Amino acid sequence: MPTGSLEEQLRPQLLSGLAYERLLAEIVSGRLPPGQRLRLDLLAHAWAVSRTPVREALQRLVDMRFVQVSPSAGTRIAEWSSVDMVERAHVVGRLIVEKTCSGPPVPMREQAPRFAEGACELLGYLELAEHLISRELGRLGTRIVRDHIDPLRLFVDSQTASRHGVDLDADRTSRRDLLSGALDAIERQDPVAALEALDAFSASFIDALGSGTARTAAQPQPQTPDIFF
Repeated sequence: MPTGSLEEQLRPQLLSGLAYERLLAEIVSGRLPPGQRLRLDLLAHAWAVSRTPVREALQRLVDMRFVQVSPSAGTRIAEWSSVDMVERAHVVGRLIVEKTCSGPPVPMREQAPRFAEGACELLGYLELAEHLISRELGRLGTRIVRDHIDPLRLFVDSQTASRHGVDLDADRTSRRDLLSGALDAIERQDPVAALEALDAFSASFIDALGSGTARTAAQPQPQTPDIFF
C-alpha cells in the first residue's frame, strides 16, 4: 500500500501536470519554436523538481506530437503549425455533434456572460465541447479534452493565432449567432437545430484555422539555443 500523506502521494502527479501545462503553453504560444532542444536536467533544475515529473510531461507532449525524441537530435519541439489545430478542431467538431443531444439538457445559459457581445465565441464553443464530451465519454473524454481542446484553447488567443497567420476575426458575428442558436436548441431539446448550428460553427472554426496554413508553412523557423528557462 502507498505510504505517506495524501499530499506526498499526489505531489508527483501535480508537478507533472504543472510541467505539462507550462510546456504546452510555451509551445503553442510560439515562445518555444519548432526545433528547439529541451534539456530534461535543465528543466528539472530550473523548476526545482526531480526529473520524473518533467519526463512525464514531455512524454505526454510526445504523445500529442508537440515534442519529438530521437537518438541523434535529442528531445526537441516538433514541427507543427495551424494544420495540427485544424485536425484537432475536426475531431472536436465531430464529437460535439455526435454527443450534443444524447444526454439530458445542458444548462449552459447560467454561463451566459461567456457568450455575451465581445466575449470570445471560440472559447465558449470549446467550453461547451468539453462539457458534452466529458459528460458522455468519461475518462476517455478527459483525455480528448487534454489532447485536443486544451491546445485549441491556447491557440485561439488572438496574439497566438495571429503569430501563425490565422485571422480569427473573420465571421466572428456569424459564429456568435450560431453558438447562441445552438445553446437555445440544446436547452429546448431540439437536436436537429442544435446539430445544424454546431456543424456550421465547426466548419467556420476550421476555415478560420486553415487560413494560416500556407503562411505558416512558408515562414522559416528561427534557430534557438537549448532551453534553460
